[in-house]
Amino acid sequence: MFDSEKQPLLERSRRIEEENEISTHSLKYPSFLKSLIVFPFQNCLPISTASSQESLGIETIPVKDDDIDESIDYSDDDKELPDLPYIKNPVTIKGSRFSSHEKLQEIRKLMVKHDIGVYIIPSEDEHISENTALADKRREYISGFTGSAGVAIITVTDEDSLSGEAILSTDGRYFLQAQNQLDLKLWKLNKQGVIGYTNWTQLTINLATKNSFSKTISCDPRTLSLSLGKFFKEKETYFDFKFLPTIEFNLVDKVWGDEKPKRSLEPVYLLNLNYSGEHTNHKLKRIREIMEEKNATHYVVTELDSIAWLFNLRSDFDIPFAPVFFAYTIITLSSVELFINKKKIDKGDQELKDYISTIEGLIINDYDEFYNSTSKLKGTIFDSNLMIILPDASASTLALYDSIPESFSKRKIHHESIIAKLKLYKNKTESFNAKIAQYKDSLAFVLLISWLEHQLLRKKKKISEYDAACKIFGIREKLPNFKGLSYECISSSGANAAIIHYSPTKEENSIIDPKKPYLLDAGAHYLEGTTDITRTYFFDNSAITKENKKHYTLVLKGHLAVAMAKFPANSKGTGVVLDSYARQPLWNHGLDFNHGVGHGIGSFGVVHEGPISISSTAGGPDKSDLFKSGAIITDEPGYYIDGECGYRVESEIEVIECDESFGKTKNGGNFLGFEYLTKVPFCLNLVDTTYLSEIEIKWINEYHESIREDFADKLLKLNNKRAYRWLMRETSPIEI
Repeated sequence: MFDSEKQPLLERSRRIEEENEISTHSLKYPSFLKSLIVFPFQNCLPISTASSQESLGIETIPVKDDDIDESIDYSDDDKELPDLPYIKNPVTIKGSRFSSHEKLQEIRKLMVKHDIGVYIIPSEDEHISENTALADKRREYISGFTGSAGVAIITVTDEDSLSGEAILSTDGRYFLQAQNQLDLKLWKLNKQGVIGYTNWTQLTINLATKNSFSKTISCDPRTLSLSLGKFFKEKETYFDFKFLPTIEFNLVDKVWGDEKPKRSLEPVYLLNLNYSGEHTNHKLKRIREIMEEKNATHYVVTELDSIAWLFNLRSDFDIPFAPVFFAYTIITLSSVELFINKKKIDKGDQELKDYISTIEGLIINDYDEFYNSTSKLKGTIFDSNLMIILPDASASTLALYDSIPESFSKRKIHHESIIAKLKLYKNKTESFNAKIAQYKDSLAFVLLISWLEHQLLRKKKKISEYDAACKIFGIREKLPNFKGLSYECISSSGANAAIIHYSPTKEENSIIDPKKPYLLDAGAHYLEGTTDITRTYFFDNSAITKENKKHYTLVLKGHLAVAMAKFPANSKGTGVVLDSYARQPLWNHGLDFNHGVGHGIGSFGVVHEGPISISSTAGGPDKSDLFKSGAIITDEPGYYIDGECGYRVESEIEVIECDESFGKTKNGGNFLGFEYLTKVPFCLNLVDTTYLSEIEIKWINEYHESIREDFADKLLKLNNKRAYRWLMRETSPIEI
């Protein structure tokens, strides 16, 4: 593209940079909802035999309980449900020529060959990603455990018999899942954070120091974080073991062999400025200003979501549930180098190529050239001022650090995930679009739950957890700009809801029991944003107990405590304080739950966006002040009874600055609070008002009234009287 042809794109980007808003910002919110509902949504909701003009008329149609079933055609309810997308494109490892026992024997043979006593297999890939491609699910392949977090530790204690231990260490979200998936004759479960269980890092050292075959701990340093690598290197001084990671081979890959899947070569695509709101050139300008403040000459970026954000590029195929792609980036004060499989660019459309041509100083190299480039980052007498920024030690790999030559520059390395922090704070375009994404997904929840209740109570049908997951996927895929699920759908009835990250499959699922709590945790990607919503419902009122109401209401009370919170800016402990807000109602009754309260959400990015979180009190205070205007985070307390049921309420909330009229902090600044983005009713028949204050009840009533305003008339215009009736009942005011 000639320079003159670049001008329209660049001029448009400059305008958006200055205004940081798109044309839809000039619309009033109700006008936006009207245009969104009347046209894009009409094909995904039941339409009567009347003409579309009549069914979309402006008159409000009165609905009575006794005529709901006769007034509308629900024949589409009986249509075959679509399969979830990961049925055709699996997100877990399927089948192997080796049994679980044979896999362990094969890897132990290799450990003996290389004189390794303890081998570490993390969950992460070379980019320390939470979600990984099939090709990088090494821990899952070797253990059979499919959860997203955990580490496998395998030992050999006798070279002749190949005897040893196999241990899977994971956190409280996955204890029940791991117990169900592991072959407990071969594997032991180490419960992280539970009294009586050793932290996995110390456990690894203990296994090495007592190993009669070899005291060497090894791993693939490309998949181990730098922080963990430094931990083991430092401990060598105090304990009798050797830490010798090797980049030349990965033992799991050797066992996996030809069965190991390949990474995707599907092209990346452009996330238009109408969704991103900021050109890459302007993002680079902001990054370089930070680099100059720190006297840095090079910033190495390895986190995939940061690279996707920087270049305004996305991919639907590289990693399940994450619209990112495999790449590395090195930014200098005058250039930006993108390391990517060039086929992913060459096969892209013209819009992609036109945009890339406008990125100033861009150099594109092959993905495999990255470590060759980092090996040249060495300060010399001719370039003594070279100073490198790497991502946080927890986000960098040991291999990356070791690839940089020893020099004065290496001793000056600064660790800071600059982009990860910048993208936390959504610009006006991203913030506005996040509300659109939440509106769409909230509508999907309303349609799904009203349908599900009708099937279970009116039609007395047997609906499986998997069926419900398929139904909400079928609703979502008809919504404008839907780009896929942001994680496996957690559709869980009764005891399955106590398994925090339980996901039904086509082969293994339960029938939803209307006489037990039903928990739906479902998220999606749209071009406008990423969602993560959870609601718990109980369909058969006659079966609800006082304990059901108590537990649900205490969870809801903790949820409201965070949503309603006000707090001062410039505090490093906000995440911990809010965590205690969410738990206090349960703590007051001697109850608790075993997962975090909140995590960041990407702007059409990863569903768990770090580094912001509402963190467990066990984790200590945040090191940075991350709670600032524009950050979007989840609010998701829960309570679970193993073998019985689970309760969780989750919405997305955005940090905002309160008006001056609210008051001032002790330092004279404005308070911060949250704007509540999700628009899905709570479960009123599970609410026990004796546990709620008058202020909390008033908040719920006002929230439910806002949902009515957003959806009620729109559902009637689309002639979905069933969803309308459900919505009106579920948003009816609670008496104070």
